[in-house]
Amino acid sequence: MLYLDSISKEFPDKILFKNISIKIKEGMRVGLVGINGSGKSTLLKILLKIEPADSGTVTIGRDISIGYLPQEIPSGNENTIMEEVLNSFPEISILEKQIEDLTNQISKDPTNEKILSNLSQLHNDFEKIDGWQIEDNAKKILSGLGFKNSQFNETYNSFSGGWRMRCLLAGILLRKPNYLFFDEPTNHLDLEAIIWMENFISKWRGGLIMISHDRQFLDKAVNNIYELEHQSGKLYKGNYSQFLIIKDEIIAHNEKVYNNQQKKIAHTEQFIEKFRYKSTKAKQVQSRVKQLDKIDRVELINTSIKKINITIPQPSRGPLKVASLVNIVKYFDTHCVYKDLNLTIERGEKIGLVGPNGAGKTTLLKMLALVEKQTSGDLIFGPDIKVHYFAQHQLEALNPNDTVYESISCVSKDWTETQIRSYLGSFLFKNDSIDKKVKVLSGGEKSRLALAQLLVEPAHLLLLDEPTNHLDMQSRDIIESALTKYSGTLVCISHDRHFLNEVTNLTIEVDNENIKKFSGNYNYYIWKKDKNKVDEKIIVNTKKSNKISYKESKKKKNAIDRYKKRMFMIDKDLENIKIQLNDDKNHSKFELLTELQCNQQELEKEYLKILQKYEDLKMEVE
Repeated sequence: MLYLDSISKEFPDKILFKNISIKIKEGMRVGLVGINGSGKSTLLKILLKIEPADSGTVTIGRDISIGYLPQEIPSGNENTIMEEVLNSFPEISILEKQIEDLTNQISKDPTNEKILSNLSQLHNDFEKIDGWQIEDNAKKILSGLGFKNSQFNETYNSFSGGWRMRCLLAGILLRKPNYLFFDEPTNHLDLEAIIWMENFISKWRGGLIMISHDRQFLDKAVNNIYELEHQSGKLYKGNYSQFLIIKDEIIAHNEKVYNNQQKKIAHTEQFIEKFRYKSTKAKQVQSRVKQLDKIDRVELINTSIKKINITIPQPSRGPLKVASLVNIVKYFDTHCVYKDLNLTIERGEKIGLVGPNGAGKTTLLKMLALVEKQTSGDLIFGPDIKVHYFAQHQLEALNPNDTVYESISCVSKDWTETQIRSYLGSFLFKNDSIDKKVKVLSGGEKSRLALAQLLVEPAHLLLLDEPTNHLDMQSRDIIESALTKYSGTLVCISHDRHFLNEVTNLTIEVDNENIKKFSGNYNYYIWKKDKNKVDEKIIVNTKKSNKISYKESKKKKNAIDRYKKRMFMIDKDLENIKIQLNDDKNHSKFELLTELQCNQQELEKEYLKILQKYEDLKMEVE
């Protein structure tokens, strides 16, 4: 068991947490959440004893071992994948060298009992750590993580970030730790690797504590949430979505208790004020004064971040065709990225680019941004189209010596100070924080500022490459809200599935030197991909079978009509639920909101099932 008892940590300008305690048992998979700057990474380092606490104790049970996967994957080296994994067990090579030295010595002096005794002890130590089987064990683990036998001797630096992470994880698992510690494990991974990682973690039977800002990943991977908030910490059972429901319930209950107490206080104060100078009521007045002094006053939970409603400048109505890529070919030396790419981007489309790392997503974005030139073919923009590009390293474009305020004032032209302050406030920069220099901001704060700077001036086409990297949950919600209301056209790359589902309405899969379009968000794309696999089997089976009879055809057509009517009714019900969920009057009605969300999920599941049956039957009768 890992146990933090009354841990406190303070920096010169900030108190991170006071007297927090948590027990993490094997089998607990804990997601560590909180706003940027709440102390998540610091708490992880305290648990790992990389950084000391100001007070309190860290207790790690005897025989407990920990595997730590840091946020940043180390740069490449010339070791093979196998060598890199075996390097995680340095004791092996040390013992092997000692055994070799003593074996050479004993060959020269075979009767030396001291050397024989030492050699015997080394053999025992080697056996204890399974040294004779270590390479076979490494091969089994690497195979389990998706590596092919032919890749074991390829160099570490020839693999992408996602595969390097798997290699590091293989080294950790080779040591058979009781606990895993992960710091933002989804950073730098493509969606395929993220899905693999969440499946792996969900089956992990040891203990785990992990920092992540990817809510869908947390939903699949963890069974507990530990939230750092207001210099304190609290453990919640369940995944991230369940945590949000419990938090909403707590906030609603807090608001109710607070309002009731405020009414009671106001009533008491009115009584005191009314009868303060009446001698006949002196005793009762004194009694009420004492009551007020003894009241344990309830503090209202701050939900101001939830209520932030960001408004970004909207572009003028542009042409229908925003950009067209015609017969695009793109090579890097001899490597072909696109062979014959044709794509038309239309007004109002919000496109999510998906596909494995190295497939060409960023290259496509760079060509649209005119940062990368196509090898051949034409890129045509509509008349007067203005384009903004947010690159992966956009944070480096900020002037480190500018203040937050200056970073916006230098691009906002005719804006007043009040407008700038209000705009920055919607990006969570308030009060003294707007006078901070860029160079002292955290990664999340810089990312927020870079996005705010980009969105000041209206553009018809926004090109965003991983815009939510480094952002905490609240910041992501704010950016999602802004981009959902954005009236222009958007093309983005993101490994945050929640972001893609909330913001995009068209998905483009980039792979095999070309693209495939799917008319929906990421969830639709996954559903359609799975359905296509089923459809292929149906087509094969249909070719083998005879045509269906008239009676059977009539029966299936009737079923199609029933499915159409039911889908129409579900659409109406979902629209009604959406109206109620967005109604401010229902904001504090927790039970109603929970019921509506449950109904919404059930109806959406039913709709997808019926839609699949509907399309399958249509294919059979056509």
